[in-house]
Amino acid sequence: MSQHLTPYVPGKKSFPPLPASLLASWEAIAPSTDGKLAYRPCSVALTNGTAVPCVYVMDAQSYIDAWGVWPEDDKGKRHISIADVASICESPFRLPPRFANELYRAGESGMGYCIFTLVFSDRTEQVCLSGNAVDFVQLPNGKSVADLVAVIPHKGRNAPYVESPKYSWCLFGEGNSSIKSFRHV
Repeated sequence: MSQHLTPYVPGKKSFPPLPASLLASWEAIAPSTDGKLAYRPCSVALTNGTAVPCVYVMDAQSYIDAWGVWPEDDKGKRHISIADVASICESPFRLPPRFANELYRAGESGMGYCIFTLVFSDRTEQVCLSGNAVDFVQLPNGKSVADLVAVIPHKGRNAPYVESPKYSWCLFGEGNSSIKSFRHV
């Protein structure tokens, strides 16, 4: 079966607003930034009791301005409704903002991916592979983000690597984009 490119216009979408009960905890998460885009790498508890440790909770307009396709229209993205979120806290898998910001400033390593090396206080290193959102990392057993002393953008292309954990998007508010693009169907 061959894939075809079809025109795609994101258009306008309305998501539920960020509930007032979640606003303070969401704002308490220090963002990392990629240009004008502020990422808040969260862990959320859903109303059904499920914990989801890697979630970007973001306003819809900022998301669509940066990514150009709604998460539910992109087969490579996962999404959660803000209406299903009971609580928000900082993700235990997030890079400290200063390291994530360094990676965002360095830009992608290749088309649609970033490769980088984490350096720990005991001088061990781990190579990581992610998409263009770099905040979530899988750490070696016995290590925490407190053990990180540096990141080295683009280092590790020919080394064994670990992939970033799977993450979801959780949008709130309204977003509108008329930018046309193409997608595979």
